[in-house]
Amino acid sequence: MFKYPRDNNKYQFRDQNMKVGSFIPEQSAPTLYAMAGDDCSLHHDLSSLTPKQQVDHQENQVLTCALQVALVGLGKKNDHVALGAPFTDPAWREMLGHYSEMFAAMGLDSVPADQWQFHPLDGYYESVAASLPEVDLTNLYMISGSNEPLHQNPEALAVSRNVNSKLHFAEHAPQAGLPVPWTEVYSKRAIRDGEADRMFSELPNGVMVKLLGLAGSRNVFAVDSVADCLDQIAEYDDAVQILLQEKLDISQWREMTVDLTITPQDVSISNVRQILFAGGKWVGNYISPELEVPEAHKAVLMQVGAYARDHGHVAEEGINCGIDYFVSGDEVIVTEINARWTGGLFPAEFLRRLAITQPAVAFFDMVPVAQSEVVRTFQREHLFPAAGDSFAYVPMGFTPFAMEVEGAERYFVWQIVVGDFAAFVEAKRQALTEDAFPTAELILQEALS
Repeated sequence: MFKYPRDNNKYQFRDQNMKVGSFIPEQSAPTLYAMAGDDCSLHHDLSSLTPKQQVDHQENQVLTCALQVALVGLGKKNDHVALGAPFTDPAWREMLGHYSEMFAAMGLDSVPADQWQFHPLDGYYESVAASLPEVDLTNLYMISGSNEPLHQNPEALAVSRNVNSKLHFAEHAPQAGLPVPWTEVYSKRAIRDGEADRMFSELPNGVMVKLLGLAGSRNVFAVDSVADCLDQIAEYDDAVQILLQEKLDISQWREMTVDLTITPQDVSISNVRQILFAGGKWVGNYISPELEVPEAHKAVLMQVGAYARDHGHVAEEGINCGIDYFVSGDEVIVTEINARWTGGLFPAEFLRRLAITQPAVAFFDMVPVAQSEVVRTFQREHLFPAAGDSFAYVPMGFTPFAMEVEGAERYFVWQIVVGDFAAFVEAKRQALTEDAFPTAELILQEALS
């Protein structure tokens, strides 16, 4: 097992003393943020993906562009952000300026436009490595295969592959005394040959199937039979390792996530949030001061943080680690760890920097391209702190792609609604067309009910 020494990130990068890693966002040093869909290349060769993996990877690259916009808002005046080349299209470049103006209007000390870089999404990291600014840190989403031109650290890559691996966690978590669901790992061939039948027959709530690589629940899904499982993994070869895990009864358990900050000296909780579901799918995060972590839960979460650090996930500057877990009373069951930045870290950091203590919902949604001007007006009218409104709108990002959905071109937006979510939904109904913010309707009807 590899463990970083105390100065694990203090290696030379070309002719600079620049450190490269997945650091926490509260860095005072000048930083380059470079994040572009790294999940798939952690465990897979991008040149030999299955057709579904190719689609999932491309969709992840699209959504990561919204994270790049958010980093403009979360960065500092002396930071730099590497954005995708699609943002240079005049319409999307204008939209990017709109978001920068909103960040400034909310009082964020954001990254100025002359410190934005633009790089092709294919070959993104090679392009970034060829035009590095003068900074002390390069902050990645995670150490992965695709961003090797920046980190140039095979040992760090091995640590990232292990600690972010669902299979590695399934093998090592029980040995570390961590409470996890009933979990077994089989090859696809073994599942087809009936070796996993007992697990399906003895789990009345169904089984979660988990695969290596990809992000945003694209590699995690529920099945209720062996036949359903085999249908979902049909394109994989017989040797692929499949993790099968007990699906917990959500009427008895509530799914939560925390982000930890890990240093050689300490493990601490930086934020906690509740996962929101609608239609059986993840739709967002609920963040509120009422979501305190009881001592019984905290003891387990600190144990998970120590586990990640023991497996090499640590940095002197602080490194982020997300934990997905379920709670029922004082009981805690840990389902997986994400030794990297997490999607929920972004909204939690926006709320912290804006000193917002009201309950808030963070979520991705879609709006029609034809409505973009009206949406901009709506965003400005309700922009935090939105005096007089019962809710406030905090923009985080958008994707610079017009995608056809149900016969209309749409793009993704990423935002936080602070305060009365029902009032936000009613306001958007009055100002926008019915096909704008459809996920907000689901959140109101199901996730927050």
